[in-house]
Amino acid sequence: MSTNRVETVKTLIAALQSGDMELAARILDDTFTMTGFLPKALNKEQFLSLQDALLLAMPDLSYELAEVVRSDKGEDTVTAHTTLTGTHTDTLSLPLPGLESIPATGIHVTLPQTTITCQAAQGRVKQLDFENVTGGGFSGLLQQLGSELPLLQNEWTEPDTGEDDTTVQ
Repeated sequence: MSTNRVETVKTLIAALQSGDMELAARILDDTFTMTGFLPKALNKEQFLSLQDALLLAMPDLSYELAEVVRSDKGEDTVTAHTTLTGTHTDTLSLPLPGLESIPATGIHVTLPQTTITCQAAQGRVKQLDFENVTGGGFSGLLQQLGSELPLLQNEWTEPDTGEDDTTVQ
């Protein structure tokens, strides 16, 4: 596995887009967290489960990664611009409280460009943070599909304690 931080992030995104969850799981640190895409931080298993569901519903899902560079925010920090796109050709089913499955719509989704910040070291990604932009994230995705996030429940907004959590698995 590459130890170049920029290459590590590029390899992770390529694995996610292609559905190579085994490679993605090897790159993601066991302490991995993803923030900013949903109202709640996700751990490694939850993030991979979300990615699987998105790929099933939108097989042409792309992060359209650009300007992947080491950041001045820290030695292990990599930033990039991403524009998530995909065509909703199959049912989107996520184990999220209050969110019903969304049947295929055929809608091509393009979320606004956002900056992602990753913490990567020794060939592993420990953190992935999506910048909060209007019309972006999971809320923006649902809006473009003609749906919306259910009213925020505690399960969505409270930090993950690492205890048994069934909101996104």
